[in-house]
Amino acid sequence: MIAAGGMGAVYRAIDKRFNRPCAVKEMLDDFTAEAERAQSVEWFRREATLLLDLSHQCIPRVRDFFTQDGRYYLVMDFIEGRTLSEILEKEGTVIGVNGARGVPEARARSWAIQLCDVLGYLHRQNPPIIFRDLKPSNIMVTGQDEIKLIDFGIARSFQSQGQATIIMTVGYAPPEQLHGMPEPRSDIYSLGATLHRVLTCHDAANNKPTIFSFPPVRSLRPDLSVGFEQILMKALAYTPNQRWQSCDEMARALRNLPPVTATPVVSAPLGSGQHFAGRQTPSGPQNPPSGGSGGYVPSSGPVTTGTTGPGGQFITAALGHMAAGRIEEAYMATRQACGIEPNNALVHKLFGQVFARRRPPQVDQAIRAYAHSIELDPNDAETHKLMGDIWLYLRPQPYQAIPHYTRSVSLNPRDHETHFRLGLCYEKTNQLEPALKAYQEALNLVPKQPPQMMGHYGQMLGRLAMRMQRYPVAEHGFVQALIANPADHNTRFLLSQVYEAEQKLEDAFRECSYVLGPLGSMNPAVAQMYQRLRARLGR
Repeated sequence: MIAAGGMGAVYRAIDKRFNRPCAVKEMLDDFTAEAERAQSVEWFRREATLLLDLSHQCIPRVRDFFTQDGRYYLVMDFIEGRTLSEILEKEGTVIGVNGARGVPEARARSWAIQLCDVLGYLHRQNPPIIFRDLKPSNIMVTGQDEIKLIDFGIARSFQSQGQATIIMTVGYAPPEQLHGMPEPRSDIYSLGATLHRVLTCHDAANNKPTIFSFPPVRSLRPDLSVGFEQILMKALAYTPNQRWQSCDEMARALRNLPPVTATPVVSAPLGSGQHFAGRQTPSGPQNPPSGGSGGYVPSSGPVTTGTTGPGGQFITAALGHMAAGRIEEAYMATRQACGIEPNNALVHKLFGQVFARRRPPQVDQAIRAYAHSIELDPNDAETHKLMGDIWLYLRPQPYQAIPHYTRSVSLNPRDHETHFRLGLCYEKTNQLEPALKAYQEALNLVPKQPPQMMGHYGQMLGRLAMRMQRYPVAEHGFVQALIANPADHNTRFLLSQVYEAEQKLEDAFRECSYVLGPLGSMNPAVAQMYQRLRARLGR
């Protein structure tokens, strides 16, 4: 069993036909009144019927619905992930005021856009489907931070609800739902309440003067942008006419926000069991960091930098060891340097690199070392880049990496790698416009030799621009990738698709002809496109 509630249980099972995991939802049958049982069966059947007719990446697919021994079962995709409630409990580390804490704004924005997309899809059905119970525990998040809606048991079409039974979760449902009259804009209110919760941990039971009176979200999380607060609080308006009139409208407003650049104060668990909130200023002399499993401890003393001080020979030795991949030798030399220059920013950057490159990486210690180095020298572009790398690669939370990469490129605007990694973070958090700009900047700056990196940047730019239907940008990206590697048949096929979308049929036919031999037998789409272009060109 992986979940249980008042009306059912969910089990993880194996579909033996395909040898893949699935989720089996069982309707519990411990009702004392026949009317209650009939109502529950109706909801269970409705969930199966609704899901069978829906197709969206944020909605689990139904594979089967059956009864056995008087019990009802629903077989669905197994979603590997956690609910928003569970994520908030473990990863709601951004510190607010008056006890508030929550997830970073960029991550909340990404979830909000995905939820707007799936709710908009439901509302565009004929008749519209109202989810009616959107809340953190009914939203799953995969390891790729993709949203999945779960528990459609009380969702129903707008036309069919009639005198519907009032079912809601207090604190997430709007006033009209309390009166048994939910409509599509009721889901928008629930989305606003859900976002408010994951950003602040605020319990709506504490709202004053009524449960519908949410405090402005920036009164609890001042680090949030004004624009994001305005979007969220509009979703929480008391009357439907004052809210966003559709999820599509709300999604457009979210996508048009400028990218998140602020660095919030966060708490992070340490190996020693302590917590580090924001940048810590040491309060007194302490011992140099130990090489064991204990937490990294920054030292105090006069601030120094570089390799010209009294510990310079050890710092130079540590740099040589790091370049040669001798991590433990680098650690010992850095520790000796720390004993002489305990507040040298380069020393603590080296500690961070050691901790990050150990196997397994000591991520929490690396974060603390880089944070202390940045405190000592806030204008070192490389340290900000290294901190971004931690959040992008070692503890994949790209929304945390964005402020560090942004600061790094402001200090060193010609670093193509940092621009590219910033683009990755923006794309992973569904901030597509800034992602596109970052990829373009990386491609403009990358040297032509060796060609591998230019090819990679061009392909990433082309794929994102193609996804956004920005075909001239996609064409430029794919052309640059092919200059770097003319034998990349998959990129050439993508370029041919871009040319067709731009109505450059001769160019599309030429590129498709080049890849028909290498790819035609493996990818039917190549041959189909070739024949389609021949017909369109009259050949």
